[in-house]
Amino acid sequence: MRETYDADLERIESDLTSFADPGGIHAIPTTGRRLQAEWQMRGEPREASFTVSRDHDVTASVNGTTLPYTVFLADTRMADLKHVARMIHRSRQDKIFVPTGACRPDSGGDLKGAQPATELLTELLESDEPDVTEVIMVTGSAGAGKTRVLQELVWQQADRYLRGSTGTLLLYVNAQGRALARLHEALATELQDLRVNLTYHSVATLVRVGLLVPVIDGFDELLGISGYDDAFSSLGTFLEQLDGYGRIIASARSVYYEEEFLKRADEVSATGQQRWSHIPVEIKEWDDGAQAHYLNEVARRDSLPEEKRNELQKRIRAAFRQDRHLLDKPLFFVKAVDLVLEDSEFSEDGDLLDTVIHSFLKREQTEKLLGRQQRPLLSIAQLELVVRELAEEMWNQETRELDSKSIREVAEFCLYEEVEESDRQIIVERMPTLAFLTRSEKHETIGFEHEVYFFYFLARVIAEQYGSNSDLRAILSRAALPELVAERIAAEMMTNFTLSTLDDLQIMLDRLAMAGRDEWRRTTQVRENAGLIVSALLRIFAAANKAEIIGRKISTVIFPGGDLSGVTLRDCMLDNVTIRRTNLRAAKFVRCHARNVLLEEPMVEVGSTRLELNGLRVPGDVVGVQNLTDKGRETIRIPDKIMHVLSDCGTPVDIDSDQDKRNVSDRSMELLEWLMHAYERANPVCDGDDNMRHLFDDYQWPELRRILIKHGIVTVDRRSASGPAKEFLRRKFPPDKIMSGANKTSNVPPQIRRFWDDLEASSI
Repeated sequence: MRETYDADLERIESDLTSFADPGGIHAIPTTGRRLQAEWQMRGEPREASFTVSRDHDVTASVNGTTLPYTVFLADTRMADLKHVARMIHRSRQDKIFVPTGACRPDSGGDLKGAQPATELLTELLESDEPDVTEVIMVTGSAGAGKTRVLQELVWQQADRYLRGSTGTLLLYVNAQGRALARLHEALATELQDLRVNLTYHSVATLVRVGLLVPVIDGFDELLGISGYDDAFSSLGTFLEQLDGYGRIIASARSVYYEEEFLKRADEVSATGQQRWSHIPVEIKEWDDGAQAHYLNEVARRDSLPEEKRNELQKRIRAAFRQDRHLLDKPLFFVKAVDLVLEDSEFSEDGDLLDTVIHSFLKREQTEKLLGRQQRPLLSIAQLELVVRELAEEMWNQETRELDSKSIREVAEFCLYEEVEESDRQIIVERMPTLAFLTRSEKHETIGFEHEVYFFYFLARVIAEQYGSNSDLRAILSRAALPELVAERIAAEMMTNFTLSTLDDLQIMLDRLAMAGRDEWRRTTQVRENAGLIVSALLRIFAAANKAEIIGRKISTVIFPGGDLSGVTLRDCMLDNVTIRRTNLRAAKFVRCHARNVLLEEPMVEVGSTRLELNGLRVPGDVVGVQNLTDKGRETIRIPDKIMHVLSDCGTPVDIDSDQDKRNVSDRSMELLEWLMHAYERANPVCDGDDNMRHLFDDYQWPELRRILIKHGIVTVDRRSASGPAKEFLRRKFPPDKIMSGANKTSNVPPQIRRFWDDLEASSI
């Protein structure tokens, strides 16, 4: 027992060090469960004593007053969290907030009947202390309102904290478009912006004890800048500091990045000391009720009569006639309302995003950027050129913000030969207030009001690169492109370069392949971005020409998610291609050839997906399959099942050959599947988890557990998370690697091979 107390005392000393000024602390254990400490903080001396109870609760004694450890850390002389809460409370933006809905996909939630997102997230935050660090991942498409939900959640929690109704504070961390590759840089920036004395060094301590929850908005962008490895390494280090305690909220624009996080977290936690579990939350787009709520708030704000409000609603619905799916996105709905209220010319035909962009450019040109006699200083084409140049400069600098000086320099450069000097100076001075841009008072920088606008103009920049001799590799290496950009790029290419024949298409495919041909530190990033554009090109080309893609070669790209549904490839060659969690529903690969092709959990639907890939080694070239059925999406990792699913999809597979299959009972395989499914969302898992009784109460489980531990596939951790100490099973290898050992020819580590040899020889 003494060793356990020593660990508690060491943790206290480490916690204090995270707050102390450089030079460390002077800590002396006075008994087996007591620590006396002296340190300096913000230049002032501090001292306190700490006592660990037999139940491992900690109390602090300061100036004769005894406090719970969390109260001591939150106090004004330490983290001063009330001051942090006040600063968060004051930073709220005065904007209309609509209670956007959300659900938990892992609990069978129906998006149609989702509860308000802030309520769902608050319930998760106020639930019992998790057994291991909880990572709540919030996903939703671009324009669905994730940022607004998270900002409101942070403000509401600060309000509750100040009223004393919660002891947990949220820290909003904006990772969107920042040139930050490490989590601690983002934490440090936000704390500086709040003007508080708290530093990033003590954040992990406060998260571990449950006083603080970081809310990392744009987590996928943090991963996509300067490559994934640094970002995951920094996240892994942060999770390791938490030692399996506390919570984190992170947002990503698509489920692909959520799964990418899980995949990489699997790899990291298998070799490190990270203990985490994952809870998915999906943001719902606005329904009729949410839209009506917003219109009511606008009517109240602007004192609109009922007749005006009804007219507004009719015009909005007419504007979305051609793009009905965009009506549910808050970004577009709000902007359309703004334009209609201003009586702007708002076309009801064509692409809605193009209409919104053109309307704002025209308003800027005719109403704001005016010279003498109220004449426009720029044409709409010139104004769009300036905004595109800004987007390109931000992309090249791997940031989404520029200082005012840089904004003006960009305008000066691109208008030097376009506009007279006197007019140019007026334009340059007004650049920071241009449409689509917003000023950040905290950072004294200018950025795009929303990522959708940034990516719209960036897509045009990248599409233009195809028609020049520019280095396509350089522009595709900056960060991870969203699917939205790939779609716009492909559409621009179809228009600008008249892609009407298969030969025209092949030229573009070859250009994209060339960008990722050379190996360097950002090759993966280039190939993934090129792969997204290729998938969009194939889909748009096939739809526009109502034709199959015949006899083409696709090479040296990675399809990172994306959508190939409905595309037919016939007699095509896929060379050095990775298809990673790509939607292949209703996709057809007919008489195609595969060379160095890897399938990583592609989404297939038996009956609609056709995968005739000659040369694909199954299961050797396949790392899992996501099988789409009426009941949802099932991830399959057992080689024998993978072979059957792909065979049903037309893949040449010798499913009758038994020479490579392990002779393991169906029940053992089923138990392993259940365990691996649990490991997809957490590592370690508690073998006392009531939600997994179907596994742990099975009569074959004790023997399977023994073999898993014997060969180091899992190890046993005993720790106290909440209440009595529990036993946890930590997985030491990723689930797909463990399950691939069911095939005798798979290239797996020796421990996994010995595990399957033993399991095959056992009686279970």
